[in-house]
Amino acid sequence: MKRLLMVRHAKSDWSDLSLKDFDRPLNKRGKENAPLMGKRLRNRHYYVDLMLSSSSKRTKGTSKRIAKEINYEEKKIVWLEELYHANTNKIKQVIYGINDKHDSVMVVCHNTGITDFVNSFCGYITDNLPTCGMVAFQFDTDSWNKIDTAACKLIFFDYPRSRE
Repeated sequence: MKRLLMVRHAKSDWSDLSLKDFDRPLNKRGKENAPLMGKRLRNRHYYVDLMLSSSSKRTKGTSKRIAKEINYEEKKIVWLEELYHANTNKIKQVIYGINDKHDSVMVVCHNTGITDFVNSFCGYITDNLPTCGMVAFQFDTDSWNKIDTAACKLIFFDYPRSRE
């Protein structure tokens, strides 16, 4: 079995319009929501043995805050430029390349690619994955490059405001 947790970055700060999109940090709500979602993962006893993240500033901020809450070492996060605004096909290419020794992987990236990606498995889930939203899947396979043809089970879909 392979478990995949897809995470959209937390809310970003648009106050400085001179910043390049890649360099936008998290805003106050994003800085609060990322650890909140990390705590929810910890409370679910959901672990990951590999964390991949876009290398943009807001995804780094999201990944680091979640990692801290689930006791995943920050230095083990793999930063990938190819996940920055990646489409479904690019996200799949990244996942197909994961070493099969990893059974539970988290990927932190951006919309619209992440929403399209999560809807490509187990049927339609959402028309827009909210910021800091998480979707977890389980695939009945031993190989990451076979997830497209493996039986898929939705484990959970959660986002910061889902429990308000």
